[in-house]
Amino acid sequence: MVLTDELIAATVRSGEVVISPFDVRRSRPASQLLSLGNRFVRAEAGDAPIDPFRRSTVEAAFGEPFPADTVELSQGEFILGATDELVALSPRYSGRITGMSHLARLGLAVHVTSDLISPGFGFGAPTAITLELVNQHPRPVLLRSGMPICHLQIHALETASARSYDQVPSGYNGSAQPTVSRYWAEFTVGEAGLPGGAE
Repeated sequence: MVLTDELIAATVRSGEVVISPFDVRRSRPASQLLSLGNRFVRAEAGDAPIDPFRRSTVEAAFGEPFPADTVELSQGEFILGATDELVALSPRYSGRITGMSHLARLGLAVHVTSDLISPGFGFGAPTAITLELVNQHPRPVLLRSGMPICHLQIHALETASARSYDQVPSGYNGSAQPTVSRYWAEFTVGEAGLPGGAE
């Protein structure tokens, strides 16, 4: 069940869901608008392939996190951002990040297929949601910290998840800035039937 604005506010008051800061002016009928923070990580061009199993190649594909109040996103450019709000879900709830139609009509995507917020995300350690931002418009788009950037939908589960996200050792809980892929921390090449191991 997708929670309405009143139910989202009620779960925030009960502590089962954390959206901090919570601004009722950002409430929508069945979602809560989240704002863009001021920390970013740029993807860096290069010829070497990215191997998700190898930490060194993943980290080499991105620059260092940097603060900015305004970022210009060129056509086709990919950058990691994060929500200004810290979010946490109890194991009884999951979430989804969706784009805003205002910004989608400017060609801005806020995730590259990764819209699921798992039950237990940020539980015990409220966490900024990393956004995978891509500009698909022919012109550059300006991003400003504090601007509403996406919808967060909250889904009530029939039962609490048996293994919640806060129990996944390779997860991203506790971060207040955008975080690059940690695929290599959860999966090994051996599990995928490939030789070798992550570095």
